[in-house]
Amino acid sequence: MTERPQLVKRTRGWISSARSFHSRQLTTHRKVRRLGKSRLTFTTGQALTNLGAFFVAGSTGSATLPDWAVVGVLVVGFVLGKFLFPIPVSSIASRRGPSDVVSRSSSELDRMTPEEIRIYENNMVLKHRLKDSKGLGAEQALQRQQEAARTAEEAAGLASGNLSGLSLADAQAFSSIAAQHKLLDSQWLAYEVDPKLQFDFPAMSDAAYPATAAMIRARRNAEQAKSESNTANYRSAVAEFRAALTAAEAAAGVHRK
Repeated sequence: MTERPQLVKRTRGWISSARSFHSRQLTTHRKVRRLGKSRLTFTTGQALTNLGAFFVAGSTGSATLPDWAVVGVLVVGFVLGKFLFPIPVSSIASRRGPSDVVSRSSSELDRMTPEEIRIYENNMVLKHRLKDSKGLGAEQALQRQQEAARTAEEAAGLASGNLSGLSLADAQAFSSIAAQHKLLDSQWLAYEVDPKLQFDFPAMSDAAYPATAAMIRARRNAEQAKSESNTANYRSAVAEFRAALTAAEAAAGVHRK
């Protein structure tokens, strides 16, 4: 009797996990294709899964499987493709997706993330049944974004790819914030390496002072925010580091002109 409740619990867990997986798949961008000039749309994963089912049914069905089993294989392949590689909700081909998509200017594309640009490009191709998407400006926008991301990664000292998900505008802002962050770091580190400053303002390198301890925490938070690659959070953390450094200098008796 105790096995049945456990089986029910496990089954519910499997169902919950399957639903969670499918929900993630629905929000994962993938290219949606149209069959010729028809209204039939599908993803590459769906097509490959269906072809696999046709191959299995065709290679084994005539020799070993009854007709109902062959049909079952085809149905399973169709359902599995829909489950594993569904049309994302970001696509106009989805019933839950946007009802329309409008043309974007270069400046608008530069404020979009690479994923948003690819979604826009695919939706425009589907809507207008385009054979060539070059005229949309999406590829050029992606190239501009990639260059801005590389520049920002170099400015921030981050590994390649860390900022690849940012829009061009955010990548440029991140680069500017990184430059400000570097200046603040240099300003504080001077108290650590300059003997004269160490002698004149010992509190600036002593975490026993509350203002200095707060500044060190803010500096650590700014470094953490930089590694998380979120422009808004990084801007806020660097601003807090600047304020904490100013407060620590005031508490230590530093007077800047």
